[in-house]
Amino acid sequence: MLSYLIRRLGYAVLTFFGITVAVFALVHSVPGDPLLFFRGARPMPPDIAAYIRHQHHLDQPLVAQYGWWLRGILTLDFGTSILDSRPVVTRIAEKMPNTFVLNFIAFAVAALIGVPVGLWSAARSGRLSERASAVGFFLLYSLPSFWVALLLMQLFSVKLNLLPLFGMTSDNYLDMSAGAQLLDRVRHLILPVVTLAYAQLAIYARFSKSALTEVIRQDFITTARAKGAAPASVLWRHAFRNALIPLITLLGLTIPYLISGSVIVEQIFQWDGIGRLYFDSIMARDYPTVLGLTVTTAIITLFASLFADILYALADPRIRFEEPR
Repeated sequence: MLSYLIRRLGYAVLTFFGITVAVFALVHSVPGDPLLFFRGARPMPPDIAAYIRHQHHLDQPLVAQYGWWLRGILTLDFGTSILDSRPVVTRIAEKMPNTFVLNFIAFAVAALIGVPVGLWSAARSGRLSERASAVGFFLLYSLPSFWVALLLMQLFSVKLNLLPLFGMTSDNYLDMSAGAQLLDRVRHLILPVVTLAYAQLAIYARFSKSALTEVIRQDFITTARAKGAAPASVLWRHAFRNALIPLITLLGLTIPYLISGSVIVEQIFQWDGIGRLYFDSIMARDYPTVLGLTVTTAIITLFASLFADILYALADPRIRFEEPR
């Protein structure tokens, strides 16, 4: 198990350095001068502009800029924002909890509903209810998130006036009691959570159904049924564990998708998280913040992939003994 984890960790480190090169090249290939966004319509003396460029290493070749940036990453120093001269780590740390809460709830809702529904569909393969659910899952997955967000806002906020239109809290949040504050936060969470979770719910349901349908056709399932095992026991004890590997793969890939998808959702619902910070930083050509956010997302993705590898080995002991290629 230890050698398996060391190999996976080595792959993650190599992947991380490849990501840093690609991200740095892509960000700096975007046209536009960050100082134009920094100064706006205000005139800036040449010496001040030169100082800002030197402070952020913008007056050096790209290779040297990458070297400074990589050195900072390895020491957990992502530099300072060009817009407000605050440390990038501080800006990310301020927004990360809001995005984490939003994405964790969306992930939990999608997984806790989608996987059982997929297993239910697999147990009723070929029936009318299973076919109808498959059509419903396909329709959910095909709906674009920004359109769903606007539709939910129009229906539940504008017409029915049941949920807040945008934001994380109401204007009088500080004047509320503790219970009212909690309820207010929950009400503001509902629409963005639904927007993030609906497509993933459909994917989990379809994927778990396909994985379990393939497993229940195997000979060992037929043998278990022939020995008189109860249908629930066959489904959960025999079939479900053998269908875990593709499900673990899907769950591991969901985390980076939710983070990238929250950029659109947070911008639409004015949710003060790293997705909205990402969008604003890209529009302002704030290179240090964009690079810091991208690297943070890459690290989260790599850890999610490593965690999925650990779950592989726990679900199927044969994987931990595989020979390196």
